[in-house]
Amino acid sequence: MEKGNRSKNAKRNMASGIANKLLMIILPFIIRTVIIRRLGADYAGLGGLFTSILQVLNMAELGFSSAIVFSLYKPVAEGNQEEICSLLAYYKKVYVIVGTVITVAGLLVLPFLPFLTKGECPEDLNIYVIYLVYLASTSISYFAYAYKSVILTATQRQDIISNIDSVICAVKNVIQIIVLWRWGNYYYYIFWNLVFTVVNNIVIAWVTKKKYPEYYPKGRISEQKSKEITTQIKGIAIGKISLVARNAFDNIVLSIFCGLIDVTIYSNYYYIFSSILGLYTVLIQALSAGIGNSIAVEEKEKNYYDFKRLYCTFSALGGFCTICFFCLYQPFMKLWVGEELTASNTIMILFCVYFYLTQMGQVRSMYANAAGLWWEFRKLAIGEMILNLTMNFVLGYFYGMTGILFTTIGTVFVFSIIGNTVITFQKYFEKKSTEFWTDSLVYLVITVIAALLTYKIFGHFVINNWFGFMGGGAVCALCASVFMVLPMIILRKYRTYLISVIRNLVRK
Repeated sequence: MEKGNRSKNAKRNMASGIANKLLMIILPFIIRTVIIRRLGADYAGLGGLFTSILQVLNMAELGFSSAIVFSLYKPVAEGNQEEICSLLAYYKKVYVIVGTVITVAGLLVLPFLPFLTKGECPEDLNIYVIYLVYLASTSISYFAYAYKSVILTATQRQDIISNIDSVICAVKNVIQIIVLWRWGNYYYYIFWNLVFTVVNNIVIAWVTKKKYPEYYPKGRISEQKSKEITTQIKGIAIGKISLVARNAFDNIVLSIFCGLIDVTIYSNYYYIFSSILGLYTVLIQALSAGIGNSIAVEEKEKNYYDFKRLYCTFSALGGFCTICFFCLYQPFMKLWVGEELTASNTIMILFCVYFYLTQMGQVRSMYANAAGLWWEFRKLAIGEMILNLTMNFVLGYFYGMTGILFTTIGTVFVFSIIGNTVITFQKYFEKKSTEFWTDSLVYLVITVIAALLTYKIFGHFVINNWFGFMGGGAVCALCASVFMVLPMIILRKYRTYLISVIRNLVRK
């Protein structure tokens, strides 16, 4: 695939992805607000708990989709239709097995549901029925053409998936908002999740068939290709299990030790956290297929230079977002859900640190995934998973939400940031990571100083309503932008990276 096409696809994917993510932030935010105010905080907590349980069950997918997409990069670039079709046939069979495993495993969880919540659940709900609907919404996707989407991802047409998802989710969310507001019935609300999961997969399958009729499940992959995919899946599976242990188990442990209200508080903060990170991740996803293609055809030195430019740009963006979190998190929560569902400043700061660490590893992860380094990360992923689960239960029992966040931050920094970065530089770039850590330290110092200066200015604002919040937010965004970008412009090395990126954007 030519460089021009990669750029065009990346821009298209980015635009549609951002539009989709904005829609998926606004409408679910309204739904969450209606649930908390119309039904109660424990209903929101119950939804967060079941979502986390199903994230754990989704580990059965084991990263097959990532492995197949990675395997498709080369045959798509070469136009090898036979190999593409055989990979699709393999993927289709695998997903039927995965869907069956998730369904059976999900049913086995049923007897343990009462033990996963501390205190009483909402009296008017049957938690078994609610859980079964959540389970059906998850498992049915694997039987309803879910495998078709990999073709669009591998051909850098993620924008089609985003556009379909935007329209269908918008319709679904509007119906759910009306149902919640008019009838206040949680059963009616979750029923539409099941319906639109099927609709979304059918539409994507139809569009894929229309656009790429030559790609359909047919044939068998070679034994060598099967071994390659199996090796990749082993590494991806371990990393995926580690990621689930990092995120999904937080809500489960909180529910066991603290109850559904604490789950709601944590989920509210994590919702804002993940929404902004989702916008950030859209940019990463829009570039991922192009980077995978670039790694397949370009020299490592060229890719290393591109990596440094991207890391500088995304670090500036990540620092900006972290500063806005630091200043706006608490005022937003007090206006949104009230003082009683607002966490302590300590929790807020820990979420800011968590966000900064997460965005710090995004660009590196993009190159590592495109280079297929999942198996090389296996020992680190296993170490992170074991330590995270163990310390979650220990610190969660003694310190609740603070202990859980502290555990997550510590394990992410040691295993994901330090460990995975060193391996990526050793195995792909074939360089020492010294320059990366030097740059990271510079970006961190700039972010901390910029955060303190912005917070000092922001502290003069009294926020009692949404108009005040918007005014303060505008000042915060302006200060954060100036304080983050100005030092990078002064420092010649980083100025070169930023100017290069800006020139590319203007030219395109």
